[in-house]
Amino acid sequence: MMKAAYALGWIACIMLLAGTANAGVTAIRQTLDYTHNAKWGEPWFIPPGVVTDHSPYHRGMWEDWGWTHDVRGRVPGDAKGILSATLTINAWDVADLRPDAPEIHMIYANGIELGRLEQTPPRAWGITQFELPQEVLDQLWDDRQVYIFMNIDSVVDMVGQRVTLEYSTLTVNYSVTGKGTPSRLSVHRFWSEALSTYFYTANETEKENLIKDTAGGWVYQGVEYRALPAEFEPDSAPVYCFWSDVFKTHLYTIDPAMRDTINEKFSSVWTDRGEAFWAFPPDVEVTGTIPVYRFRSDSIRRYFYTLNEAQRDQIILDHSDVWTYEGIAWHAYPYQPAP
Repeated sequence: MMKAAYALGWIACIMLLAGTANAGVTAIRQTLDYTHNAKWGEPWFIPPGVVTDHSPYHRGMWEDWGWTHDVRGRVPGDAKGILSATLTINAWDVADLRPDAPEIHMIYANGIELGRLEQTPPRAWGITQFELPQEVLDQLWDDRQVYIFMNIDSVVDMVGQRVTLEYSTLTVNYSVTGKGTPSRLSVHRFWSEALSTYFYTANETEKENLIKDTAGGWVYQGVEYRALPAEFEPDSAPVYCFWSDVFKTHLYTIDPAMRDTINEKFSSVWTDRGEAFWAFPPDVEVTGTIPVYRFRSDSIRRYFYTLNEAQRDQIILDHSDVWTYEGIAWHAYPYQPAP
């Protein structure tokens, strides 16, 4: 019987290195499961309650497939490099029932062989862990993503061996300067006069790079509000960021259904940039948080976000011909500058 579906997302934790002042390790973990299938357009990771040994999730040698762990936007702002990374895969029925035809499913990371999935008892789940080699770690640090490929039934052809996967988890241990993962993240706002659009980021490295890159045209306007690291507080959720080369603007949403619809139907217009930060959904009002309001303009192809209630009311009153009020986008913590 398949276990309950794993919660997707990112989990951050801090482990201080013994005897090392102002340094440490921040571990970031991403789990990909059936909720990510639509992003790639293939039925890969099995949903809960589905028959485990049936197509399309029980896949054979002609149905090799792969997936991408993308950590862009989730690298700690004080990271200096990657110390290590572990890939964990949960697979079903990797059982050698025929001695003359061993069931071997090989796993690769960026084309580099990691090894085979561990055997399981017949009709049972089993976990295999791989340590990513240094070459892959270097690529992951540079590219912020790693492509995992599974060669199903890779040794003996045409014997009909199959495998079903439930999830893949990538855990990355970053070397950090000592700031670790803060309990709050500052969401910084930039304005582009040339594009007539705003950009928001909670990534400190990205913020500093944009400030230095004066030719890019992004003007820093300060901290807008405070958000969260991944799964730092109960009921929080990721805010997803999209960029459109067509409209030259960003879109942000905390609604996973909206994210999936954009990826499925509008990927030619909007590029998924992953998680920008975490906040609280519109229907979750946590003590101390404030609502962030969203407007949409079909005429100028822009979205606008504000936590200023007076500004919200003025736009609704005076500019409803341009801006459509869409309500609360998410809840975040107010920014309180030091006196």
